[in-house]
Amino acid sequence: MFGSIELRFALLVFKIKIMKIIQYLILTCCVLLCTSCSDLLDETPETFYNQADIFSTEEGVETALNGLYDALGNANYYGTAWHNLILPVSGKFYSSQKANKDAVGLNTTPSNIYVGDLWGQAYTTINIANIIIENLENSSLEFDNMESVLGQAYFLRGVAYFDLVRLFGGVPLRTVPSELEDLHVAKSSKGVIYDQVIADFEIAKRMLPDFEAQQSGRPARLTANVYLAKVYMTLAGEDGGDPALWSNAYDEIIEVYNSNVYQLTPTFAELFEPGNENTVESVFEIQYGHTGGARNSDIVRSFTPSNSIYAPANLPTFGRIRPNKETYDDHLTRYPEDPRITATFIADRYDKADGGTQKIYPEKNNGNQGFAVVRKWFDPSYNGTTTARNIILVRYADVLLMLAEIENELNGPDNAYQYVNQVLLRARDIDGDGLGDALQPADWASMSKEEFRTNIMKERRYELLSEGQEWFDTRRRGYQYFLTDVVEPHNNHPEIDPTTDFVYPSDEKNMLLPIPLIEISGNQSVSVADQNPGY
Repeated sequence: MFGSIELRFALLVFKIKIMKIIQYLILTCCVLLCTSCSDLLDETPETFYNQADIFSTEEGVETALNGLYDALGNANYYGTAWHNLILPVSGKFYSSQKANKDAVGLNTTPSNIYVGDLWGQAYTTINIANIIIENLENSSLEFDNMESVLGQAYFLRGVAYFDLVRLFGGVPLRTVPSELEDLHVAKSSKGVIYDQVIADFEIAKRMLPDFEAQQSGRPARLTANVYLAKVYMTLAGEDGGDPALWSNAYDEIIEVYNSNVYQLTPTFAELFEPGNENTVESVFEIQYGHTGGARNSDIVRSFTPSNSIYAPANLPTFGRIRPNKETYDDHLTRYPEDPRITATFIADRYDKADGGTQKIYPEKNNGNQGFAVVRKWFDPSYNGTTTARNIILVRYADVLLMLAEIENELNGPDNAYQYVNQVLLRARDIDGDGLGDALQPADWASMSKEEFRTNIMKERRYELLSEGQEWFDTRRRGYQYFLTDVVEPHNNHPEIDPTTDFVYPSDEKNMLLPIPLIEISGNQSVSVADQNPGY
């Protein structure tokens, strides 16, 4: 696709432009960190290229869109910072990374490196989306891919702001490309950001192509429906259960269900077999590949134990992110015969590459090895720099569990069982014949509305563990739910190791992350007084 000299040059100058914008966005922070950055003041982004050149051809527009996806999957966003920060700080995982101990112990500081990385790269993603939107909305040219690219730009801007508002609450709102004269933007309220998220997803829903017409691995129109449903579910939880918000969520998600576009894979385990990307269950996943360039994702290194048979030969992996003891035990206690347990976890011990074995939880309960291992993200083709392992953001099982939860909130469990039971049947199916070979997890029946609500939240964790939903699912039901679902089970676990495990604080501040120090230091319109409560 990028074989010609002209297209390679277009990609190069586009990246140069984006890097200059990023430099200006964090300029004041750079001055604090490195005096050599001051020479950037003598340059202006316009000296590098004319934006009109990039957006004057269909190929150039596609190049710009590729740059947007590159920003989303960058190591500072979903490639590394996302799972290294969001999983441990959810309260459901442990990480042995010393530089991230504050987040692992739910005492995240504004100077945490991943907080700054994620914030900055989310805004980089937003800014690239803004550049695409401004150039295409104001263009007199017409290309076959223009509406699709615009829809994807609005969609990904919505994704980034949805991430930011859930993690940080109110944040600065930027909807036009950043220039030197408008670097400093005050925080907008959480409500204003949610309004923008909904508006972006609504536009994306109108502009994105149908599933059959969309390029593999890219979001389709129904992907925007799913994200809108997630928005309304989040707002409903924060608003004390407003039926109108649950109804809005239902309207979005039932359209996805009735489309019959997506389906569950025959077995749960095959979802995570190396090389099995973009399955029939995939609604949206970030695409990676062995590009030969810079590191594209650390998900393989983060989950694969070092010196294990699961690590590619002679290549370093960390295996630093592990499920908390109570996270593993909760699934095992609820469904001891659930085939998803062996498809999700390695427990007791694993084989080492040098021929020995390494004891882990529950056979070993102390130290950095005193935790089970999540096996979903292994990749034998990992080359030490890049992986072809995609990161799944939404899949159809999530859609079914969302629909079950929404239906229960609106009308009780009677009509909600059918949706969750599809997920449970697939979980029981070992050989893919659709019959369900195992006895557990058994179909649900005879629950009250409250019992269903409690169980569906846990079911989401059993099905979607390590797929990035934990922070949101542990917060969107409110502070009391966070205490009973996260803090109390962890602190009261009988196998807690005082030398390794953290005692979680019960501070309400953990409903949000702190605004990073780089933003408070570098944005003159955001001050210490704008910091989230408790930080």
